[in-house]
Amino acid sequence: MYLTLIKTFLTAKAAWIKYAAIAILTVMVLAYVYNAGKQSERSEWLDMEQKFLAKQNAIKEENDKRIKENQEKYDQILLGVINDRNEQISERDNRINQLVANGLRISSKNCTGSNGVSAKAKDTSQPDSTIGSGEIQLSESTTRGLAQVTDDAMDLVDRYNNLRELCLPLVEVVE
Repeated sequence: MYLTLIKTFLTAKAAWIKYAAIAILTVMVLAYVYNAGKQSERSEWLDMEQKFLAKQNAIKEENDKRIKENQEKYDQILLGVINDRNEQISERDNRINQLVANGLRISSKNCTGSNGVSAKAKDTSQPDSTIGSGEIQLSESTTRGLAQVTDDAMDLVDRYNNLRELCLPLVEVVE
């Protein structure tokens, strides 16, 4: 196409044909230069974008790796806390069960109304066997009831502490 324009320019006898050929040739050269520059600029931007995305992916992979490492640490810590908590609950329940098995005792001064005779004694003429030591063993049903109340109270305290820990940051934010 360029050769045809150049031949037309050289063989043309009229001046206006020469000017038209020069104008068309100039426009075509400028369009070519513009397109080449545009492609060059685009390739530079694509290279920069590719490098940027590669850096971002490297950073993301590094952060994912750190998150996984930290998540494993936090999981181990959480498992340790859960196991410790379960051991504490188990120890508490074992202590309560041991007390229930041994029987709860109360001072005879606090539970008698008639000279050391237990209010639960079957025969009012026979005081409990522990009167001499100053303690009276509570009945099995009373012991079980107190153990259940103790267990419920400890569960309630645990729930309160858990809710308090959960809500404490919210209170600080509101203040």
